[in-house]
Amino acid sequence: MNRSVRTAVCLAAIGSALALAGAAGGEAQEKVRAVILIGGHGFDRPAFDRFWGGLEGVETEVCKGEPYTAFDSIDAFKHDVVVMYNLSSGMTDAQKQNFLKLLGKGVGLVVWHHALANCQDWPEFEKIAGAKFWLKAGQREGGAQVPQSGVAFGKAKMHIEDPKHSITEGMADFEIQDEMYNRQTFVEGIKVLVTTDEPKSDKTIAWAHAYGKARVFGCQSGHDAKVWNHESFRKLMSRGIRWAANRLPEAGK
Repeated sequence: MNRSVRTAVCLAAIGSALALAGAAGGEAQEKVRAVILIGGHGFDRPAFDRFWGGLEGVETEVCKGEPYTAFDSIDAFKHDVVVMYNLSSGMTDAQKQNFLKLLGKGVGLVVWHHALANCQDWPEFEKIAGAKFWLKAGQREGGAQVPQSGVAFGKAKMHIEDPKHSITEGMADFEIQDEMYNRQTFVEGIKVLVTTDEPKSDKTIAWAHAYGKARVFGCQSGHDAKVWNHESFRKLMSRGIRWAANRLPEAGK
């Protein structure tokens, strides 16, 4: 190899290394900032923190105090996504307005597991989340009577219903042991991503939809560390959060 060729090869190698370093730096800068709302339901906090600490592409901060205080003032709101893992009603009118303003600006939302029972006294929340777990029998807007939702525990096979969506692209079916929900209500038009045929559970497990400018990812699975440690579930949550933040490329790209 002559000197000119060696020089060209070295320059190409240096250029590739710099490109990779730049890509890595860009990826770090693109890390999604998520605020997690907790409260109103017990959970394994050490395992929970480990789950979030190792989630790919996501940087998290747990909201201190009552969960909806995150919406007391949004002037300095710095997060890309709100992750609800709380079980709380009682969002004040001012907090509701600020919450809706964030969604109107395109801040993403993830409604996870028991958070589907949030805001029982606010019908709009079902439309925002895409689904509702009913803590007691009630009536939907329009007058339809709804029974109390139920829970069950056991193993369930998760089926990737839409392998073409960017959240679930390339994922295979998997099995988890979890708390399952049944007799929930679901909003018409949500994009169902993951389902199960387990009779103790509602068929719909995970979904995506839009509320105004906001991307919303909903997932009923995720009771404890038996699920949180499952590689496929971790991938589903990571992708769902990044999709809600509009940081996940469209499928096939």
